[in-house]
Amino acid sequence: MFEEMTYETIMRSMMEDMPDDIDTSEGSLIFNACAKQAVRLEEAYLILSGIEKNMYADTADLEHLIRNGNDRGCYINQATYSEIAAQFNCEVPLGSRWNLDEYNYTVFNVINDAEHIYRLGCDEPGAEPNHITGELEPIEYVENFEWGRSIKCILEGTDQEDTESYRARLLATYNYRGFAGNREYYKSRVKELRGVYGCKLERVKTPSDRIAITIIGQDYRTPPQDVITATQTAVDPIVNSGEGEGFAPIGHRVSVTGVKETTVNITTTITCESGYTTEALTSYINQAVDEYLLSLRKEWEENDTIIVRILQMEAAIVKIKGIIDVTGTLINGIDDNLQITDKSVPVKGEITCT
Repeated sequence: MFEEMTYETIMRSMMEDMPDDIDTSEGSLIFNACAKQAVRLEEAYLILSGIEKNMYADTADLEHLIRNGNDRGCYINQATYSEIAAQFNCEVPLGSRWNLDEYNYTVFNVINDAEHIYRLGCDEPGAEPNHITGELEPIEYVENFEWGRSIKCILEGTDQEDTESYRARLLATYNYRGFAGNREYYKSRVKELRGVYGCKLERVKTPSDRIAITIIGQDYRTPPQDVITATQTAVDPIVNSGEGEGFAPIGHRVSVTGVKETTVNITTTITCESGYTTEALTSYINQAVDEYLLSLRKEWEENDTIIVRILQMEAAIVKIKGIIDVTGTLINGIDDNLQITDKSVPVKGEITCT
């Protein structure tokens, strides 16, 4: 809005307004007096331009975008902490702290007392620690400790939401009205909860006040029970169902369940280039199938039917370096596409290559 209000423009306007009998040449008394004011005015216009820019969600910087979103009840997704399952040779104290690579972890609770498996939380938020595995070392002395190792990530941490992703989500709130109880309200609130990557809503006919919400979790698969329980509590606690203790309105009885999974077993015949073998390419084949099924799972929220197609499966595998042909593919023993209509999601089962 104020891009044209530069020092030169302001000075030109000032000098043009001077009487004809006044010397306005550069270095003159009136020129020097106005020059300092022109500098200050240019700075003021730059500040005004920044204020105007940060008033609106489509041009605001991150700090002001968050403030815009807070006014509309659309909050940025902050970075979350990853959690791992770890096994030790002995019992370790709850609250004890451990180091793995460049990250520190705190023991939360016991998963399996007999096998000394514990749930640990990373001290730093973000997605980077999710796939770090290795040996754990105690930060302080732990009696009888000999070894400890990370088994798997049981809850992935996430980075703070990308600025442009948040901006798009905030701008989308201007296109709908999420009112307590309508479908858009439920979907937006449920998807803000940790560990929930998507959801589907269905009104149960009997009893008529029952609403069924199915959620999908990390990697677009069945979420762990603690995520389902936390979601149920946030939406409509079981002990006070229908009383409006969660964000579900009074009179809405909500039941939350995790999405079911359909196992996809693959049998196929692979022709390899000279120097390559099916056994050597097994990990790449598994990865290709995983990525294809993941792409289908990501569409679960918007579709009631998911079709696992043989042609696309073969196309994903044949892209692997060293494979020149894929034929005779069967899905769950059948030479046909797998059509999933029970609202479950496909996950990789056994892959048999000949």
